[in-house]
Amino acid sequence: MNTSNLFSYGVKQAALEGQDDSGDHYIIKQSLNDSVLIGIVDGIGHGRDASIAAEKAIAILNQWRDESLIELMKECHKELKKTRGAVITLACIQKNYEVTCLGVGNVAVVHWKNSLTNHSQIKELFVQGGIVGLELPKLRLSKFIAEPGDDLIIATDGISNRFLDLRPMRYAIPQTIADHIFREFRNPNDDALVFVLRWEMREDYV
Repeated sequence: MNTSNLFSYGVKQAALEGQDDSGDHYIIKQSLNDSVLIGIVDGIGHGRDASIAAEKAIAILNQWRDESLIELMKECHKELKKTRGAVITLACIQKNYEVTCLGVGNVAVVHWKNSLTNHSQIKELFVQGGIVGLELPKLRLSKFIAEPGDDLIIATDGISNRFLDLRPMRYAIPQTIADHIFREFRNPNDDALVFVLRWEMREDYV
């Protein structure tokens, strides 16, 4: 499990059995003003061609310097036009627990309200149809305010959406949650990736 002073996270991923390359990639990028970009990319299909598309998108995301998520998605769209394309979910996380999300394509994005001051609840965040590099929809942002103890879960379509029926796992660390979702809900006929982030309590949280 990797940690920062704001959140901890866990990731579980694998390529389709028999393939050396996976089209499911992720990136965590911190800006100079301490906001953090989370990027989950699923290249269309599987194998090397899917991985090439995902790698091109990750290279664009790695250049992020606090520009808007919409501008960043449009840059990915431009770069991926000569590839198979990809589905991409972006989340920008601020120090004040404000989160902005933008998703294009078939990726599940879930906010688990899991803090001790709230009843546990699950909110599936808005994701638009389309394929980055092939057909980009009119882009719309989702926003929410997280609290310490909340989780953000992002899963590619190699993970069955049945995981949405899970009760929030308040007392498990993010890597344990990621491993459990992957083990129980993975589709063996595709690349798969599940990313789980949990906001930590900070001394300056009010």
